[in-house]
Amino acid sequence: MLLLVLAMADTISGTSRSAMPIASMASTVAPTPQTPATVPSATAQSAAAQPVPSIVPETGLATPASPALPIASPDTTQSGYATEPRDPWVKANRAIFSFDTALERKLLAPVSHGYVYVVPKVVRFHLTSALFNLEEPLTGVNDLLQLRIGALGKTVFRFVVNSTFGIAGLFDVAKTRGVPIHFSLFGQTLGRYGIKPGPYVMLPILGPSDVRDAVGRLVDGLIDPVTLLVGGITSPEGLSLFVLEGVDWRARSDDTLKAVYSATDPYAFVRSAYTQSRAAAIAEATGKQVALPDFDASPGTP
Repeated sequence: MLLLVLAMADTISGTSRSAMPIASMASTVAPTPQTPATVPSATAQSAAAQPVPSIVPETGLATPASPALPIASPDTTQSGYATEPRDPWVKANRAIFSFDTALERKLLAPVSHGYVYVVPKVVRFHLTSALFNLEEPLTGVNDLLQLRIGALGKTVFRFVVNSTFGIAGLFDVAKTRGVPIHFSLFGQTLGRYGIKPGPYVMLPILGPSDVRDAVGRLVDGLIDPVTLLVGGITSPEGLSLFVLEGVDWRARSDDTLKAVYSATDPYAFVRSAYTQSRAAAIAEATGKQVALPDFDASPGTP
């Protein structure tokens, strides 16, 4: 569920590098767009049409909800997300979704609420910035694999500047110089080279995904310099980092998750948000931008 949350962030993310389940859901709800070419069912339409609040990282609060944006369709052949999500394993996926959301509500939510209560907002803000800085090496590797040299240069600049002048990323100095953060994952790399997403799948703890992104997450874990440096996610350091990322994301995503849980069909809502978010990521990798609200933006000024 932890991953689901981060993944939502991946989805609503992510984003993020390893993201947790509901985080994944949130990630899912967030950025990457897909515009179905076919007319979705009434339930799916109701879930997908509900506005999603944009999370403001520095405050952990949400801006007013904005209506779902239409997805441009220039990259339909490249991203594979132009039609309604393929969900042949819907029965199993819904069961896993129920498990993930129960875990999020009973475990991750109470922990994150305690974290927000104990840790001052300004401290949480700078910690988020430092965690985002640890995403830069993996983003750089995927920028290189995607042959996006301009994006790679910005990633290297951000990591060097923020790790030094920004004191290990606690301060986003690069952003003040006009170089905002961006995320690149291996699933996005595969999409850039025409690999289709395959069926939608809910992963235990990791949250929403598709076959392509599931493979991408596995590869990201093998090529991420930070993960390798700490000895992998199974090491004490790697596990601690993983949990911290999940708690940090959950602390910033309370309103987003409320929107998910209040949807007519939360499962359909997350599925739609995730596929749209990933479509937008592929569009970015192929140079075909899709306008969507950013739910996993870099921290602003406290």
